[in-house]
Order: sequence, then C-alpha cells, then structure tokens
Amino acid sequence: MDTLATLGDAFARRLGAVRAYQELPSLTAGALSKHTSTVPPKIPEWAAKQTWLLLSCRVSAGLLGKPLPPGVTGALFRQLLGVLCLLDEQHVASKLLEGLAGNVARSEVLADPRTMLDVLLRRSTMEPASYEINSEGPDHALVFTAVATDSRGRQGTAQGNSRKTAARNAALDFLARHIPSALEEAAARSAPRPVLGEIPGSEAHLAAVQRLQDLFSLPPIARPLLGQALAHASWTYEQRRLLAPLHQQDNQALSFMGSQAFSFEYLLVRSRRAVLSPPESVITSSVPNTAFDSALRQTGLAQALLLGIGQASKGIPVEVGSNAFQAVIGAVYVAKNFPPSLAHDWPQEWAPLWRTIMPDAEHDPSTVLGILASSMKLQIDYTFREYGPDHLKQRRATAVLTSPSLTISVKAREGAPGPSKTAARHNASEVVLDVLDRLAERRPAKAMTSASAEDQSLARFMLAHQAAALTSTTIPLQRWISGQLFGLQWAASPEAFLEWATEADQLMTRAMNLDDRIGRFETVFRAARDAELADDQSRSVDVELTHVVRRIERLQDPESLTREDFDRLARLCDICRCMGTDDPDTSVRELVEAWAVLHRGRLDVLIGEKGIDTTLTGRERAVLDGLANALLRVRGKASVQMLSYIPVKLRFAAALDEAQQAELDETCALWAGATRTVTLETSVLGIEATVATAHTPSAPGPIARAALAALQPKTEPYRASIAGLLHDLKNQVTAARTAASAPATTRTAHREHQLAASRHLDQAQSLAVRLKASTAMSGHDDELSTELGSFLRSYAAALLPRLPQTISLSVPDARSTARVALGERTLRAILDNLVGNAIEAMHDGGAMTLDWTADANEAVIDVSDSGPGLPPDVLAALESGERIRSTKPGGNGLGLLGARSLLARAGGHLTALQVHSGTAWLITLPIAPAPNQETT
Repeated sequence: MDTLATLGDAFARRLGAVRAYQELPSLTAGALSKHTSTVPPKIPEWAAKQTWLLLSCRVSAGLLGKPLPPGVTGALFRQLLGVLCLLDEQHVASKLLEGLAGNVARSEVLADPRTMLDVLLRRSTMEPASYEINSEGPDHALVFTAVATDSRGRQGTAQGNSRKTAARNAALDFLARHIPSALEEAAARSAPRPVLGEIPGSEAHLAAVQRLQDLFSLPPIARPLLGQALAHASWTYEQRRLLAPLHQQDNQALSFMGSQAFSFEYLLVRSRRAVLSPPESVITSSVPNTAFDSALRQTGLAQALLLGIGQASKGIPVEVGSNAFQAVIGAVYVAKNFPPSLAHDWPQEWAPLWRTIMPDAEHDPSTVLGILASSMKLQIDYTFREYGPDHLKQRRATAVLTSPSLTISVKAREGAPGPSKTAARHNASEVVLDVLDRLAERRPAKAMTSASAEDQSLARFMLAHQAAALTSTTIPLQRWISGQLFGLQWAASPEAFLEWATEADQLMTRAMNLDDRIGRFETVFRAARDAELADDQSRSVDVELTHVVRRIERLQDPESLTREDFDRLARLCDICRCMGTDDPDTSVRELVEAWAVLHRGRLDVLIGEKGIDTTLTGRERAVLDGLANALLRVRGKASVQMLSYIPVKLRFAAALDEAQQAELDETCALWAGATRTVTLETSVLGIEATVATAHTPSAPGPIARAALAALQPKTEPYRASIAGLLHDLKNQVTAARTAASAPATTRTAHREHQLAASRHLDQAQSLAVRLKASTAMSGHDDELSTELGSFLRSYAAALLPRLPQTISLSVPDARSTARVALGERTLRAILDNLVGNAIEAMHDGGAMTLDWTADANEAVIDVSDSGPGLPPDVLAALESGERIRSTKPGGNGLGLLGARSLLARAGGHLTALQVHSGTAWLITLPIAPAPNQETT
C-alpha cells in the first residue's frame, strides 16, 4: 500500500505541474517546480476536509468516533489515488484532486484574493466576508489559521506564517470551494500567453521537428513546442535577439513537464508489477538520466539539438541529452493536451525505446553478469557445495570463468551462502560484478588495493581477457560502453580516460605483454570516443558544404558571385584540409612568430614568455589561424591575449556589432567541427579559444599510449579529397569572376570574356555536381536501426529494374531477422555506391551478388561482382588509409572514402576481399543493442 501511496503522490505532482503550466504567467522550470512541489504536502490537510473519505474508510477501534489525524487521511487519499491510476481511472483521480491542484497555480496569478472575494460577495449579499484568525505554536514559529465566512455561512479555511497570508489563503480557499468560475476567469485575464513562433533552426533541427510531428500525429500548431524542446539554453542565449519576437525560450520548462509525465508512467509500470509480486521495500526509484540520454541518441535527435558554440564544442553530456529527450516528451505531452497516459500515444516505431525506459523486469545479478559475459565472449559456469542439516541446508557457489581468447579458466572467490542454488549463484555472480565495478572506476588500481588477493587476481584476468577479446574479434561497442568494460565509458573525458588507462597498465604489468596490441586498442578507443561524444561535430561542416554546393549549382552567371561566396569556399577549403591532413606539432611561440609576419600592423599579440613554448597539434594551430583570419576579415584589426597556459586559453579581442558576431558564430561552429580539443566561445568582445590538454603520464604503458593516440585527431582522407575538389572549384569560380569583370575594348573581346567566364562556371558547376554526389554520402540518418533481411530484399527488388539486361542479380534468401545499428537511408547510400561501381565496371555484362550473414554481435553484407576486379592501387590505398585515386574518368574515389567514413561512425567497416576474379566487398556492421541492454 505504501507503493500505491507513492504512485498517488506522483499523480498529484503531475496534476500540479499540468495546472501550473496552464495557469502560471511565467513558464520557467523554477516556477513550475516551485508550485508543483507544494501539491503533495497539502494532501493531508485537503484529505482531512473530504467528508466522503472520512465516512468511507475503515479504522481500528482506537480511532472510532475520533477525528482522524491528517497523516492517516493523507495516506488513505494517496492510496486511493494510486488505485484509481492502476485502474486507468485518472480522470476520476483528477476530479478528486482538482480543487487542490488548481489552487496551486491560481495563488500565483491572483494578486489579491481578499479584494476579489469582497467584490463578488457585495454584488450578491452586500456584505463582505468576515475573518477569524487564530495562532498556535511557539513565538518564533507561529502558525496562523484563518477562517473566511460569508453571510450564508459558507467558509474557506487555510494557514499561513502571518495573519495577512493566512487571510489571503483563506479567501483563496473560499473562492476555490464556492466560486471557482471567478478564479478561472481571473487566471484567463491575468496570464495571457503570446503565440509561439517556430524556431528557424538548422536543416537537421527542422527535419526532426517534422518527424516528431508525424510520429505523434500532432497538428502544425505543435511545431513551435517541438522546436523549443530541441533548443538548449546555451543556444537560446546566443540567439536571444532572434527568439524575442517569436516569444520562444529554452527547453527547461518542457523538460520539467516531460520529467513529471515520465516519473508518473514509470511508477505506474512498477506499481502494477508490485501488485502481482509485492516488493520488500517501497518503490521510489526513477528512470536514470542515462536511459533518457540513450533514447535521444538512438532516435537521432541528438543531431537536431540546437547548442551554443561553446557547448557544441564540448559535446552533449548525459544531463543535457537527458533533459532534451524529456523536453521532447514534455512538448508532446503539452501538445496532446496532457493525456492520462503517454503509453496510449506512443508511436510503434519507438516501441523499443519505451521498453528501454520502462523496463518490464529487473535483472538479477546472474542475468546482469550473463549479459556482460556475452558481450565479452566470456564463458561462465558455477560449482556448488552444500553444508548443514537438511532443514537448515545452506549452499555456496563459485563462478568459473573461461576465456576462449586466453584459453585459460579462473575461479572467482566463493560467494556468500544462500538457502537455494539460485540464491547462491546470485551471490557468486555478485563477487564477479563487484570486481567489474571496481575495474570500471576512474582509478581501477586504487579501487582494487582494498580487495582480497583472489579478487585482485580475478581483476587482472578480467582485464587480460577484455584486452585479448578486443584484438581477437569485433566487439559490440555500445554494449561494452554501457557495460563499462575496459574503461570505454571514460572515452569522452581525456583526463578521466588517461587516468583509467594509466592505472589499468599498472594492473596489467604482470598479466601479459600488450605492446603489439596498441594499434587495435587505439582503434577501439577512438570508436568509443566518437560514440560517447556522439554529437558528430563534423555535421556543421557537412551542412555548410551542402549549402555552398547548392549555391554554386544554381548560379546563372559569373557576375552573381559575391565576396561571401569566395570567403565561404576558402573557409571550407581550410577546414577540410585541416581535417584531412596531419600537420606536425608546433608551439605557441612559432604561431606568434607566424602571426607577426602574416598580420603585421593588424593583430596585436599580447602573450608573455610564460607558456610560450606550450605545444600545439597541427590541427589546433590551424583552428587558431582560422579564427584569427576570420576576425581580421570582419574587423580589420584585433588583438590576441593569452589568458592562461594550462590549459592554453587565448582571447581574440575586437568590438563586434550584431552582424559581425553572427558571422563569427558561424565560423566558430564550423572550426569547432575540425577538432574536439579546442573549445570556442564568442561574445561582443571577440572569441575565446581554449585548448584542452590532458596530463600525459611520465612513462605511459601500452594502454595509456593507445589512449593518448586515440585522443589525437585522426586524418580523414575523405576530407582531404573534398578539400582538393573545393580548391579546384575555388580556382574555377575565381577564373570565372576574373574573366567576367575583365575590361574589353571591343564587343568581340567582351563576348570572348563572357565565353571564358561561362566555361569556367561550367567547370565549377561540374565540380559541384561531383561534390554533391559525395556530400550525399555524408548525410545524417535519423533512423534508429535497420532490419537487415527485409531491407536487402526490398533493396534488391528495387535494383532489378534498373540493371542493364546483361547483368544478373542474385537476391538474398529470406532468413531470420537481424537489426543493425545503421539507418536505412545511410545503408542505401553505401550500397548504391558499391553497386554503381560494379555496374560501371561490368560494361560487357556479368553477375552481381547480394548476401548477408549475422551472429549475436555483428552482421556482414557481401557485395560481389564478376567484373575486372579492383585495381591494386585502390586496394593498397584502402588498406593504408590513404587517398584513393579513382580509375574512372572524372572520378575521385570519394564514394569509397565516404562509405568507409559513414561505416566508421556506426562502428562498422568496409573491407575489400582479394578474390581470383571480380570484386568482393564486405560491409561489417554492429548489431543494434536490444532494448533492455541500454539500462544494464
């Protein structure tokens, strides 16, 4: 019954939040929280006045004929609310609680309830209300009770910490009880809400708003709310001038509404389970932030979240992601006019998310360990022993762990005794889980110092097995991250990651030699870092590239080219070159000396000797160079000052107007996509750049060396190829503009200049078409995952009519399902590229095969053809990670590089097989996590 009372409290809070959202004049998270939190404490006093409740309840003989204490009536009322919710009778529960919940918000919008009451009473009886006020308690903590009575004997009663407050509250209680329509009219008059305008966000943002509208079948009027849900406070602050006429704000208020709705739903699910299987203690837990954050990322909404420049460079922390997803549901909850339950309106496409957030069953220790062991490909068995007399027999279990990678078995410490084999097995599993928990801490070696010798030995075995598993097989990356295995959960934080890796090296010193595995560790660490940050900072670069390509494509004549077009092309060239090449490290001193030559008289450098020899990576220097160039372009003159040297913090100072700040905001957002080690923030004073540096261990071991390597930005041949095309495009655009503006003394010369300009523009647009085909590969997919079998069959069916008659296609057979962690649109783009290459290669005809296979961890798609085969230089470039030189006329190898880049983002890879004839590609993709594994 206590669990039902907790559910009743959650319902009361949700109802209070709804009334506050409907009636408060200021929709802030603070105001909503303040007034929502006042509802549950008032339930005992409210329930004590409900005569129907007092007449209906059954009490012990000691309470017969006596007034029931408020605590008793409050508990009964909460339990009744909980029962009504279990029976899906929330509308009845709302009616029982309506007066109390309504008063919470109305007390805010009604400035003077005593005056209002007197005015209304004089209209009908010509007599105002009389007030009787009494006090009780010690002098330093007096509580005043006021009773407002009219000439007809109707009353309102309330308390307060002063006579004035008590009388005001009594008048409000009178109005709520006897003249509620007056309160509703007052609320409507005093809290007019302006109509929200739709937020003009990025393409990804607007696409997500449309998708949410379609998913939940919402009217167009809901779009401003959905847009608000995906607007972080850092972005709304930077865009406050833009949002002011739209009456828009950040997503905090909607996040609060979503949290109240979810808290109630979660307790409702848990309470229904408790009715069938009563728990040992009261259910008070809530949905963890990690579950909401995971939901945001699984739905692709993380890519649509509007973040300020500084926040975007840092990624999306769990709290920010959690708040954003709750805000989305808060927007849906408000737009659907606060339905009794979200479960009835939940879209089928998001059914796995509902099961993730609202788990149907708790995992026992043995199940949790089994899931982790499956992810690690570790075999677990148990041995048992019994002791004691038959009527008091106890059992102990020991977990036996076998590593196929190491080909050894280890026994864990014996678990605590239990009355059954099941209980003993759970206790033995707890021993192993405790060791895994210690290994998952930021300082695992320190965490193991207090452990027994058996547990320390087990810890070294577990680390050794994980290290071996990483190098001997493809792991389900997301499951390792959520299971906190091999420190991957720390990958997003350089300091924490290095600390974990350094102490893991200490534990592994005597276990095995890992020097030959550093490369594999680096690959996995880098993939985990990308997955944990998950905000895909390069997205802004892809979006800008798409805009520039479209602009060039639509040009009708060279004269329409603007200076802004050239600047955007040049900026993109610099950024893509930065991401695609690996310049050597430099120092702040060398950077300052270069600025003194390049920007003499325009950039005042105010940097002292302290910290002048700090090392910068080539990419960090390119970002700082890009910022200096951008600021000087908009202002002409600026200064740069070093604010700190650990970490390096530079301020590029120049007074900016609104338009200049907006231009620099865009530039910073783009340069932030080049590296995660530089955080950028703009203001009216200029730009602040912080270069994050992690403390490097003095003698790093193999795991720490792999972590250090993974923290460094990796060159992207795909970006280098894009930069090359952009450079050629910029040259053609420049030549077109130069020819168009060249002076001509005759009409014929003028026409010749026009012809030359037109030819250069044609060349530029031809390059733009090639870039457009490449940028299509970098599109961001909002889908959760793809069911591989049905997708490949439908893909093959759509491909058949497009194939030349001389090419046959082997269609994949129907088989068991497998869901991979990649959206359909992205997978289709990758296959289109490989299939298109095969069709072009088999100009004399041939055969093509599509097939796939899958196990519990990964799926492999086989795309093969009987053509002339892959040129050796292309195969060598793929294996070495270098740029691919296309063998096709006008080709640039961008398709294969784009496909490989997309697969890497999803934790997969593209492999070219060496076959006797033809070409064979293997696309390896991780299996999408099962719904309940994200919360494990």
